[in-house]
Amino acid sequence: MADEITLTIPAEPEFHGVASFVVGGLAARLDLTIESLEDIQLALDALLSSIAASSDDVTIQLTVGADSLVTRVGPLDPRVLDQLERDADESLGVRRVLDSTIDDVLVDGDYAVLTKAVSIAR
Repeated sequence: MADEITLTIPAEPEFHGVASFVVGGLAARLDLTIESLEDIQLALDALLSSIAASSDDVTIQLTVGADSLVTRVGPLDPRVLDQLERDADESLGVRRVLDSTIDDVLVDGDYAVLTKAVSIAR
């Protein structure tokens, strides 16, 4: 069975640091490289920053697999989901940031599912 952490926070930007803190703590426990940690935190920050502060709570679910860390974030509004489903263009949008830091990005309903391949110490 995979280890899993679920965190629900208000969408306001001042709470985004809580998600980053939890990811950092998990990365330390798993002995991830600093590069993997930075990639995951950049991707999560880009995604959280794209959410309107007037939105309801956002849920971040982190699942530790045998060789990956899967981060599920949502619910996201249709504007953000549309950006995620399109290919990245030359602008520095959320999709381009995710493509440069995460190995796989999927849209599952109104959630984004980010998969980062990592070497996990057990």
